[in-house]
Parts: sequence; C-alpha cells; structure tokens
Amino acid sequence: MTSRNRQLGGAPGSIAALFLARVVLEGVCRPLPLPLVVAMGGLAGTGGFFLGLKLARRGVRLWPLLFLLPYIIWPRRDPEAAVGLALLAVLIWLACGEQLSLPRWVEPAADGATSAVALLFYFLTAAPDVLPADAGEFQAVAATLGVAHPPGYPLYTMAGHLFIRLFPWGSPAYRLNLMSGLLAAGTLVLVAQATRRWAHRLGASPSVGLISGLAVSLALGTATTFWAQATIANVRTPTAFFAALCLYALSRFSTAADRREADRALVLLGLGLGLGLGHHPSLAFVSVFFLLYLVLVEPRLVIQPRRWWKGALVALAAGLLPFAYIPIRAAQGAPFAPPGRDTLTGLIHHVFAQGFSGDMFAFANPTDLPHRLALLPTLFPFQFNGLLLALALVGLLGLVWRDRRLLALLGGSLALHTFVSITYRAPQTVEYMMPAYLPTAVAVGLSPITVRGSRFGIPWFSLLAAVTLWAGLLNGWAHAPSFFELAEDRVARETVEPLLEEAPEGALILADWHWFTPLRYLQLVEGLRPDVEARYVYNVPGEEYRQTWQRRVQEAETGRPVLLTHFYEFDGYITEPWWTGFRVHPRPLEAPTAPLTSVEASFSGVEVVGYTLEQGRFHPGQVVEAAVAWRAAEAVDPSLSLTLRLLDAGGGYIANADRTLQADVAPGEVRFERFALPLYPTLAPGRYQVVLGAYRTTEAGFEDVPTPEGETVVRLAWLEVEPLDRAPFTLHRLSTPFSDGPTLVGVDYDRSEPDELRIYLRWRGPVGEGWRARVRSADGQEVQVALPPLPAGAYQTVAVDLGGGAEELRLGLTNGAGRAVAAAGPWGAAVGQVSLPTPGADVRFVALGEDLALVGVQGRPAPPGEPVVVDLELVGLRPLVQDDHTSVRLMDEEGWWLAIHDSQPAMGAIPTLKWIRGSKVRDRHLLAVPEGFSGERVQAVLAAYEGFRMTTLLPMDERFEVVPLGWWRMLEMRK
Repeated sequence: MTSRNRQLGGAPGSIAALFLARVVLEGVCRPLPLPLVVAMGGLAGTGGFFLGLKLARRGVRLWPLLFLLPYIIWPRRDPEAAVGLALLAVLIWLACGEQLSLPRWVEPAADGATSAVALLFYFLTAAPDVLPADAGEFQAVAATLGVAHPPGYPLYTMAGHLFIRLFPWGSPAYRLNLMSGLLAAGTLVLVAQATRRWAHRLGASPSVGLISGLAVSLALGTATTFWAQATIANVRTPTAFFAALCLYALSRFSTAADRREADRALVLLGLGLGLGLGHHPSLAFVSVFFLLYLVLVEPRLVIQPRRWWKGALVALAAGLLPFAYIPIRAAQGAPFAPPGRDTLTGLIHHVFAQGFSGDMFAFANPTDLPHRLALLPTLFPFQFNGLLLALALVGLLGLVWRDRRLLALLGGSLALHTFVSITYRAPQTVEYMMPAYLPTAVAVGLSPITVRGSRFGIPWFSLLAAVTLWAGLLNGWAHAPSFFELAEDRVARETVEPLLEEAPEGALILADWHWFTPLRYLQLVEGLRPDVEARYVYNVPGEEYRQTWQRRVQEAETGRPVLLTHFYEFDGYITEPWWTGFRVHPRPLEAPTAPLTSVEASFSGVEVVGYTLEQGRFHPGQVVEAAVAWRAAEAVDPSLSLTLRLLDAGGGYIANADRTLQADVAPGEVRFERFALPLYPTLAPGRYQVVLGAYRTTEAGFEDVPTPEGETVVRLAWLEVEPLDRAPFTLHRLSTPFSDGPTLVGVDYDRSEPDELRIYLRWRGPVGEGWRARVRSADGQEVQVALPPLPAGAYQTVAVDLGGGAEELRLGLTNGAGRAVAAAGPWGAAVGQVSLPTPGADVRFVALGEDLALVGVQGRPAPPGEPVVVDLELVGLRPLVQDDHTSVRLMDEEGWWLAIHDSQPAMGAIPTLKWIRGSKVRDRHLLAVPEGFSGERVQAVLAAYEGFRMTTLLPMDERFEVVPLGWWRMLEMRK
C-alpha cells in the first residue's frame, strides 16, 4: 500500500481538494465569476496536491479519493451525485483498510444493528390502518381468529392473533402490519448470516464477509416489494422468512465443523421447510434445490437416514399440525370460513387450494410463455437498481469457478421460482416472486468473493465489497421517500367507512374483494354498522364480471337499498354516486337520495338538480371529480351535451369535460353525469371557477344552449389551486439555480405529435412577476414563455413547444425588468444560457392523471388477423394506492375502433397498487386488426382508468383526449 501511495503522489489529495472546492462553490447556489472559480480551483488543487504528498509519505491510504474524480469533470451541477461519490469513497476507504481479525462480538453486533435499523425503518413506514384486499382479510382474520382464503394460513393467523394480543399499541390492523416488519427484519438477519458463512468458506476476510452480510441485507431490505410487504399485513413476508431460515440452515450445514453440528442444521432445515411449506406451498419449488444442495455437499447423506429422520419428522409435524386449526374454527363458525371446512373433504379442498388449480402454470405454453418472459426486464429492475443486478450477475458467474454447488442452489432456486411465478395466473407476480429475491440478494453479497488477490496495491475484493454496500444504500435512498409517503395512507378507511356509516338501515353493499375485506374488518373488529350486509362479488367461471354484478343486484330483496363499490350501469337501473361508492335504484328515479349542493338551472328542457364536487387541497397535475344530477322536463334532445368547464378568475377557458345526455329519459326522471376536470401540470397556482353549460351538436358545429335567463354557463364553485410543495417526477433531474430567481430541477420531452417537440421545464421558486424563459435550438428556433409567480420552495411546470427537429437546446431566463439572468453552471460558474439534455428521436412523456406517465412506445405491427404487439413503457409519478388499468385501441383513419385490449399493467403481473415513485414497467398489449380490414393505415391510442370507480386518468396534456401511440401502414404489413 505504501508503494501505491508513492506512485500516486499528491494526486489523490489534489482530487479531493478539487472535489471539495466544487461542492463549496456550487453550494453557494449563485452564479460566480469565472476568474473566481478558476482561482479557487487552482488554489484548492495546488494545496491539496502538497497536502496529499505529505500524507502519502506518512503512509496514509489516499487512493480511494480517486473515486471523487468523476464529479470534478461532471458536466452538470448535481448535489446528489456529489454526495453519492463521497459516500462511495468513504466506504472504499473503510473496506480496504488493514485486514484485521475481528472480535467475536462484531458479527452479532452487526446482526443486532441490522435488525434494529430495519425495524426502525419498517415501523416508521408501516401502514397506519386497515388495508384493502388480502391485507384487510388477514387483519380481520387474525383479530377474530377467522379462516383465511385457501390454503388457509393457520400458522400466520394464530401467530398474528398472538402478536395482536401481546403488542400494546395501536389498532389490531396496525399491530398486524408491524408484525410483518418484525419478520422482515428477522429475514434480513438470517440471509446476512448465511451469506457471511458462505463468504468465509470461499476465502473472504472477516471484514469483507461482514460487509457482504450488510450488503445482502441492504439489497434485499430496500427491494421495492420486500419493503412494501414489510409494512403491511401479508403472507409473503413469512414465506420469505422461512426461505431465509432454510438458507441459513443450509449455510450451517455446508460450513459445519463436525457431524453433530451438521445434524443440528438438518433439524433446523426440517423446521424451516415444514413451517414454510405448511404456510405456503410455493416453497416446494425452491425446496427442490435446497435438498439438491444437501446431496451435492454430502452425497452419502442419501444412504444415511439416521442423520436426517429427525429433521424429516420435525418438518412433517411443523407442516401439518397448524392445519388442525381450520376444521376446529370452521366448526365454531369463524369469520370468513366457507361452509364445509370442518369436514375432511372440505379441509382438503381448502388446504390444497383446489379452486385455484387451473392457475398454476397457466401461461406455460408456446403462445403465452414468450410474452411472460418479456416481463423479466421489468420484474427485477422493479426491485433492484442496475448496479445491484450487475453485482448479482457477477456473483452468480463467479460461482461457476468458485462453488458450483452453491451456484446450483442460488441459480436453480432463482430460475425455477421465477418461472413458476411468471407462468402463474395471478395479478401479484412481484409478490409471488419474493423467494426469488433472496438468492438474488445473496448473489449480490457474494460478488466480492469472485475477485481474488490484489493488483496495483488495491485489494479488489474489498473494493467490490464496498461497491455492493454502496449499491444497496442507493437503492434505499431511491425507494425510501415513497414508503414514508405511503405511511400516511388511509385510503381504505376513507373509502369504506363513509360507505358504511351513511348506508341506509339494513342496506346491502355489494363489494369486490378489494373493498370487501376492509368493510368486514370495520364490522367484525370495530363493530361498525352490524345492520348492513357486505357481500363479496366473486368471479363466476363462464360469466362476465359485469354480468355477475348485475345478477347480484337483481337478486337483492325488493325495496332493499343496494350500494356498490364498483361503478356499473345496468339496464333498468340508475347508478347514483353515493358518498365514496354508488347506489343502485330501479328506474325511474324521481329524486336523488344522496346529499347534493343544490343549483337551479335548466338547459333546453334539462333541469339541473344539484351537484357534488371533490373537496380538498388542489394542485397542478390533479384531476377534479364532479357529479351532476339532472331531471328531464321533456323529451331529451339527442344532440344535447352538458359541459363542465374550468375558467380562470377572469373567465378565460382552461379545460372542460363533456357528457352527451341519453335520450331515453322519461319526463320527471333523474339521471347522473360524472365528470373529470384536469388541472394540467402547467396550470399556474391561483383561483379558478367551475361552471356548467350545455351545447348541442349541429352540422355547422357546436352551439351553446342558454338558460332561460340567457346565460350560457352557471357558476358552481371556486377552486383554490395551490403550488406543488414537492418536486415533480422527472426523467432528467437537474439542479441549476438562476441569479436571484428560480432553480431548474428537471426537464422532460414529448414527441407524441409528429414534427413537434414539447419540452416540460420543472422549476422550483422563487419566481417574481414578469420572469420569462427562452428556449433556443441549434436550427434557429426560439420560443419564449412566461413563468408564473411562485413562492420559494414551491414547484411549477412550464411547457414549451418547438418544431420536431429541435436539438442542442439552450435555455435562458429574463427577470421582471427584461434583463437576462445568469445561471450557476458546473463549479458554480456563471453561464448566460444553460445547455439542456439532448432529446431523443422518439421521446415520450405524457402524464396520465397524477399517477402514471407514458415515457416510451414500441410497436410490432402485423398483417390483419395476426397479433399486433404494443409495448408501453410506463413510470409511476408517485407511490400508488389505486388499481389503474391501461387500454390500447387500434383505430382506422376515420376513428372507428378495430380492436381493444384492457389490462392491469404488464399483462396483470404488476398492478399499480405495487408501484412506487419512479417504478418503470413494460406494459405489453396484444391486439389483432380484423382479417377483413381493407384500410391503408391503423392508429394505436392509449387511454387509462381507475379500475373500481372507473374514473378516467386524463392525459395531462391539453392536446389529447387519448394518447396517440403511432400509425402503421397496412399495405406494407400485407406484403
């Protein structure tokens, strides 16, 4: 190491000083004169060189400072990159120190710290209340000792009930959420210990082994789905815990000092396998490679039953005994217990989940499998950043030479469980894959062990160990804000509690599974409205889901109030918006039953009865929902439409939402129209008015229909739109402050329209009156746009439209006095114009509501009658708690639909309920142009909607009603 210091001389010191100088200069957040920047850089570089030379002669390890060099020449101001590189240099300096023997207490202390930190973060980000879908069921079942859906999860139910009884704080729902954090922390400790044992067996030093254990905990603990499951009631975290227990037992077996220790590891493995398989049978697939690893490590074990019969007996007992709970509680009438589960036949049907038998390997066929395999580039980056995935690959490849038995265990279990998960017909693939994330993380931890020796005075295995730790920290840094935001989520209670509380006496609530379980939790655990019946509407084979709902409505007792959690309109019924759900009435309905804000207005025989308008704090990027009740005073004109408009304070048009009225409404009958008004991201904060009008469609165009008083619109309400208080999502993160003005924090581009480039500039205030931005391209185009006034710390998006060929973009700013304002560029040096990232040839950025954004499109057209593949690249703009669907449609040149494909994203594999901010998902759609189609071109368009209330996710772009994806010439396809 001393020779390496002499060879480098003072260079590392100079690099460190230049790095610090740049950080200080940029930290001023103001443009600085170039001579000052040069002088500061020169002084820092010179002083750092001589200081570094002096320290090098004393043997101080300085070469890790070389990793600060990239930021010195980085072409943009980026404080996060500077912090990240500084952290990397520190980690490398620590990891590459003298390889000393560690005291025995260090590894237990590391496990204790891992557990404590994990518990802290998981408890701080735990869901605070009742949850929807399966999580709500588990909360209700554990609190009341009920029977969960197949295979029943009796062990989880009993353990959860005990935890709820023993844990002293919060509601039962919250306590069960915390139990997941406890299990997740235990999982991290187990995989860390297993990784350390394998690392030491492969020759790692104590310090590198310690770092490998910490790295695997970070990689797994910060994975998107693992962290999400650690904060909610679920059965995936226990599955991961038992898989980790098995890996730990296998590591003990393979590193046992004697036969007695190895045999104890076999008993522990039996316990883990028995409890794991009894909890969830999916562990059967990875257990194949668990057992294979045993045989590979010690082949004679097969002919030595005396060594493993105890473990087998423990596994059998641990796996089967908890299932005695199901018939006992079913006979006692436990909540959620289906009839007949207290019989042997019913128990077998439940435990073996025979109702789901057709779902296993449903997509393992030549037609579906290629499209399921196409999910792989999404599934793992959804969890881990690119550096972690690269390290996992390095770890697996390194085991080809270092330990092929361990490669068979990790690679085999990873591959098999992934295959089983992606071919299983269920919409939670990212959750089913939890056991596959464990070997991926272990491979990350073992990656440093694949590099041997030291060259150029650098211990490369220690260097790589530090990089693994750094990659895990980056993963956590990217994911943590979303989970802290989700820790405030109370959507389930806010949705179902008003529905229950305001339901008429003796009402029937028909609910999908998502909302049925929190409804039952509130009734069973909190005793809310026992007079109301909540009934689950499940899928019936051979019947469309909508038809099932209609049949359930028709089967309800005459005169009984019927409420829905799902929005549907049925023949012979009226669906009325009712608080957070809907109420179904037989036709005709002569008066609304839900509370409305009254309004007196009429348009050509249509009397407006009242309206509801979403309340709350509004900000740019939101969609405002409203409903209008109207009564037909006479026969309805079929060309008549109602329009809800958003106007500025001076009456200027901003946005609108229209609904064509149905003509089959009898005089005196009441109907309801639902509207969604977009508050575009470029909308300036301020006061806006919502007005209602009407128009009819004629051959000459649109004709306003006035009220009897001659007014074309009726004012309904005022909206206060506040500025954003957090940075909007952006694909191109920037940090460029302008003198005495705003900071450019991001830029995005969209080429959805041919020959046009839309640029979204993301600003953080303050912005004064009269400030303007000017964008100029290399081909001479220049556009100026006003920036709305903005307080300090608030955010605003501004759109600029240029010709489609625009490139080499430069941005300038002028203040309220019309003078050009300098920006702080790299090193804080003043620049007159800022160079923006170069837009690609097919860039996309179209926000869909405030949930998603379309950021890429790839189409694979085909002749009529054959599948057309459309791959969308979607990104989450925030952590999502609602189930959004995407709909791709093929249309002819006249706008008529030729084909349509609706689904949850990624063919149902990754519902948006699982997304956090920045999650990127490939969303594949398969469509076919009808065989008889004779047109020349087809167009693909995209729409999106929320899956329960069926609310449209409007394109946050005033140019589009649906998002254009592209045109294809069919003549070329036919050839």
